[in-house]
Amino acid sequence: MTIFNSYPDLAALILRLAVGTLFMYHGYPKLTAKRKEGEGWMKSMGMPIAIVPFSGFVEFFGGLGLILGILTPIVATLSALWMLSTTWFAISKLKKKYMAGYELDITLLLAALALALLGGGMYSIDHLLGL
Repeated sequence: MTIFNSYPDLAALILRLAVGTLFMYHGYPKLTAKRKEGEGWMKSMGMPIAIVPFSGFVEFFGGLGLILGILTPIVATLSALWMLSTTWFAISKLKKKYMAGYELDITLLLAALALALLGGGMYSIDHLLGL
């Protein structure tokens, strides 16, 4: 017996919107004129500057895919792996602590894993395509 009804389709939609918009928000500057700032920062960290447009593409279009619910389990799994790599970078290269460091990365990683398990739900393009 549950006190509240369960709405997994609505939960998937809300989670897709939250995670997808965050990814798009963080990916967009890496695809625009602000990319040069990111390239300079990455170079100073000893990372190849080619990672900046790649990360912008992954974050922006991955976020868009999550919002629309296109191949949600696959996109969400890839997004979680991306967040795992950014977490590793924040810990190993930047020596950041959890708070004011990589807490957003971990939160996005876990939310993306939840979406990989939930799927897109009824309110997604996946559902329209019968996936």
